[in-house]
Amino acid sequence: MNEFELEYKIENRYENPVRKAHFQLLVIPDSNNQQRVHDLKFYCSQSEEAHISRNIFGFKTIQYHIGKPFTEFWFKLTAKVESPEFNPFILSPWSPTVEYQEINSSDFYIDNNLFLSSTELTRLPELTGMSFPVYSKEKQVFDFLLELNYYIFGLLTYTPDSTTVNTLIEEVLQMKMGVCQDYAHLFVSVCRRNKIPARYVSGYLNMGTEYLGTSQMHAWAEALIPGVGWIGFDSTNNLLADHHYLKIAHGTDYTDCSPIIGILEVYGAQKSTHSVTITNQ
Repeated sequence: MNEFELEYKIENRYENPVRKAHFQLLVIPDSNNQQRVHDLKFYCSQSEEAHISRNIFGFKTIQYHIGKPFTEFWFKLTAKVESPEFNPFILSPWSPTVEYQEINSSDFYIDNNLFLSSTELTRLPELTGMSFPVYSKEKQVFDFLLELNYYIFGLLTYTPDSTTVNTLIEEVLQMKMGVCQDYAHLFVSVCRRNKIPARYVSGYLNMGTEYLGTSQMHAWAEALIPGVGWIGFDSTNNLLADHHYLKIAHGTDYTDCSPIIGILEVYGAQKSTHSVTITNQ
């Protein structure tokens, strides 16, 4: 059993006083079959009461309502997360033909329509000039996903600050660079184009691994393999998500997993910094 100590910080500074604000934070590690969270603590600079609720996907969010002026807002979360080692290379008990029939069935489409439909951030342009891998009945779904993971890893160059959370796939493909959410969006988009359900995942990545994306909140994708279930793929590092990946939430794209959403009465510039520290105990 691996135990990770997690610390996550947000610091926002505002040019002019914020008169009042409402913040929603989606940063609590999920408790599921592959990870257990304990010693969870969080604080904010205004010492306001926190309200916990769940979003439409069932993941915990932290809500703060601040009714007095402020020019700085900081938030800190600490937790211990236990995650057993597991092998993400799970072979399907189904043949390629049976997998293909399932993926192309109407029941499968209806059951997974939410993660088969394109969003603005996961819309793959019709003409990209790229030779993305194509799923067929001759391939195992898992083999196709491994091929896609490797292809995207080689296609894009990880470049901090090259994109924003609103950058479209078309722009990413033109630049051939991006950050973890761009890799995840592209992986999801190609999966959906091939009728394989895929979802965007936010979380934390163990810093001791020395992989890309460890100093900030990380993003990867999960794809649904018939007969197996949801498996995580990290195209940023050309890896499968294992016990080093601490999941927070999943959704259709980044907008469902944004770590902080704010409604503020303010004008002028603001500066925001986020940091993550993870140690393996």
